Amino acid sequence: MNAFPCICAHRGFKTAAPENTLPAFALAVALGAPEIELDLWPTKDGDLAVCHDPDVSRTTGCPGLVTELTTKELKQLDAGSWFSPLFVGTRIPLFEEVLDLVGGHAVINIHIKSMLSNHPKSERATARNKAAKEALGLGGVLMPPMPAGVEEVYPEIENRPLIPYSERDFGRILHLLDIYGCRDKVYIAGEADVMLTARGMAPDIPRCCLEGHRNYSIVDHAIEYGCQRVQFWKGLTTQAMVDKAKQHGMICNLFWADDPSEARAYIELGIDCVLTNNFQPVQNGLVGIVSI
Repeated sequence: MNAFPCICAHRGFKTAAPENTLPAFALAVALGAPEIELDLWPTKDGDLAVCHDPDVSRTTGCPGLVTELTTKELKQLDAGSWFSPLFVGTRIPLFEEVLDLVGGHAVINIHIKSMLSNHPKSERATARNKAAKEALGLGGVLMPPMPAGVEEVYPEIENRPLIPYSERDFGRILHLLDIYGCRDKVYIAGEADVMLTARGMAPDIPRCCLEGHRNYSIVDHAIEYGCQRVQFWKGLTTQAMVDKAKQHGMICNLFWADDPSEARAYIELGIDCVLTNNFQPVQNGLVGIVSI
């Protein structure tokens, strides 16, 4: 694993190339990214597609859930023209294609997506999350970096149904990591269902907790699932939460900062790894501070 503090190219270098595509990952790694982040969904026929949203409409212009499309159907979609004419014909990659291209050259933050994260939330939680997003503004910058406030945890979110993540799909992830020799260069990020399955099937691979990231309970869940990392969402993170994670020996990720001065401020407050959509400018603005 890499040294800290560091920055992580979120969905690749996504301000320079279409997110979660081979060009975005290749650019980030070529420019020296010590970490990249990607999102995984299983396809209808059991492959693993790299796509953030549960459906493909935003990045391809075509409707359909990843989990209800075959790999052949996914590969017919254009995931690049929405970004720029330069990327017409860019495809949604499979996990093994990313591993083949950049595996072993950077640590991979594997965000395993599941429908648990899309479970209906309470009205008050929705209102709170909306207010937090509005506080970030259009540029996504929140100053001061850590908001003050009561860390109120809503039980209706904590008590939503929990079904462990598919062992079949997780086993496929492990199989590919072993094929490409990348098992020691990744960590698994996800919510409670993913953490539960990851702890049981791959206790040797570091886990990064996302459960409770919008409910002020993320650190407690990270402790519960024996996680080595915790990934905060800056809109609902306090200094006390970071301090508590540090006290338990956890590496602290933060989603996200696209401005070098903001990234620097978070690092000064104890964040170890800042996720960014704008890799090269943030990297250049943190020379001498972050590990490359």
